[in-house]
Amino acid sequence: MQREELAKKIWNDWQKGLAYQKKLNLKSTCETCVDFFEGRQWPQATERTKNMPRPVVNIIEYIVNGKKANILSSKISVVYKPLIYNQEESELATQGASSFTNFANHIKKEIKQEDLDNQAILDGLIKGPYIFHYFWDKEMHTGMAKYAGGLNGQVIDCLSIVFANPKQKDEQKQKWIIIQSRENVETLKHIASKNGITKSEIELITADNDTEKNYDAEEQDGEEYATVLTRYFRKNGEVYYTKSTQSMIIQEETPLTPNAEKVKLEIDEETEKTNEDIEQVDADKPEVDTKFKMSLYPIVVGSYKEREKSIYGRGEVETIIPTQKSVNFDYAMMQMAGQNMGFPKMSVRPRALQGKKITNTPGEIITDYSPGFDGIKYLNPPAFSSMPLTVADKLVEMTRTVTGATEVANGEVLGKNMSGSAIVALQTQAKVPIEDMQKRFWRVHEKIARIWEQFFKAYYRFDVPYSIENDNGQETDMFNGSIYQNIDFETTVDVGPGSAYSESLSINLLESALQRGDITFDNYIDLYPDTAMPFKAKLKEIRKKQLLPPEISQKIAQNPQILQYVMQIIGQAETPAPTQQNIEQNVN
Repeated sequence: MQREELAKKIWNDWQKGLAYQKKLNLKSTCETCVDFFEGRQWPQATERTKNMPRPVVNIIEYIVNGKKANILSSKISVVYKPLIYNQEESELATQGASSFTNFANHIKKEIKQEDLDNQAILDGLIKGPYIFHYFWDKEMHTGMAKYAGGLNGQVIDCLSIVFANPKQKDEQKQKWIIIQSRENVETLKHIASKNGITKSEIELITADNDTEKNYDAEEQDGEEYATVLTRYFRKNGEVYYTKSTQSMIIQEETPLTPNAEKVKLEIDEETEKTNEDIEQVDADKPEVDTKFKMSLYPIVVGSYKEREKSIYGRGEVETIIPTQKSVNFDYAMMQMAGQNMGFPKMSVRPRALQGKKITNTPGEIITDYSPGFDGIKYLNPPAFSSMPLTVADKLVEMTRTVTGATEVANGEVLGKNMSGSAIVALQTQAKVPIEDMQKRFWRVHEKIARIWEQFFKAYYRFDVPYSIENDNGQETDMFNGSIYQNIDFETTVDVGPGSAYSESLSINLLESALQRGDITFDNYIDLYPDTAMPFKAKLKEIRKKQLLPPEISQKIAQNPQILQYVMQIIGQAETPAPTQQNIEQNVN
């Protein structure tokens, strides 16, 4: 197939995908939801409504931010487990699982996965679908190495991606996936030139108008942009991709799996290693399967809520918009009533003012020139009922209940004197409505881990130094994914504490254990949360200098009030550490 024909086919597939989105009203719905979340909640003023107040009580943003915080409240860590089929590979598989897990946690920080998660969940709450896309970025530098390139990720807007079969919810079962972006024309010509496109064909790459402009996004004046379509597809089970404009292919079919020789040549010039050095390193490594191919699309699709028979899910905002409009209108009526009371309308007979104007200046004297001296009078506005305020408050309360954004879930009614266990129990109960969304998000991360595994095996074929955190602090380790190309792994997600008040619960448990004598005072200091005891190191130093003899420690452990006193005076930076004398005075 000629380049022009292939480009035309890809463009037609893209248009078919957009046609499906229009049938779902996805474009108009997403744009409306974004407007309401960002506070653009009133229509354009008309001649009849130009003087009407337009208050915005943005309950949508409040609910979305609260639910996003609850969904992301638990810390997620990727864990790889070996799928061992024979005893000979057992040791290598176990070692690989540990190495992949540590390196995945490093990559998570390097590509700022938590920021991607934040943007993805926000997209899900507002629009419904959220899509992760991972790729090899030559501008990245992995770990402590100087190798050019590294794994990177982005969140794709649901209006910028189409699928071969949008009724199939599993993205890995798609025949093809197309991602749309707007790129600078000069950049595209440079990419085409590097990919061997002829000069005559490169001249066909020209700027075009963004006919499917989303969210009224404006482009910078003076710059030329063109729509680029990146099409992922499979050939003999291996993932390929191609890039094209409306009229021309700028990158021909390219396997997602890199060529080993190409990876070697892409080492940064700043590194002191040469290709010969790397070849020697490779020679010292176990023999790897050079036939390893990347078979998974580097794309993961998640949904805040499922949509029947569609890969595009549903969001939270769409169902709250009618309530938001009603609340805004009720407050607008109340504000209008207040304005009418403060600035009432006037009835003026002809020639009662003899050409003068009323300015509403405080203390202004108005002369009535009418014969009966009744040519000017205020019109008393009708009394305003409190019913709209009651209805608005009831709507907000009911909306928060049905969406799971209650006062308990958002931490508004939790008292400082409540025990940690009571706080956790309340929040756990309040988070029941979003548990399904939260678990769906965790399953998305399991899919992400499988895609990362592919990149680790295919691209990280050299010893890459990186830092890991363990019980001994930060240590440097080496990662080489090519060693484990023949090892299959199972991916799971380790979920950490989910309560924002988990530290309070931990402190209560420690204090109870200390009072019962289950742990020593030194154990108490070691286990105390670092964020709640910033002076932990100083307190340990005091203990080492034996400023707190064992008998005093025992008295402290038996009296929480004295313990609180010790921590207060130690925590004051300018106050010297407590001596045995002043502690004994307080004990006695």
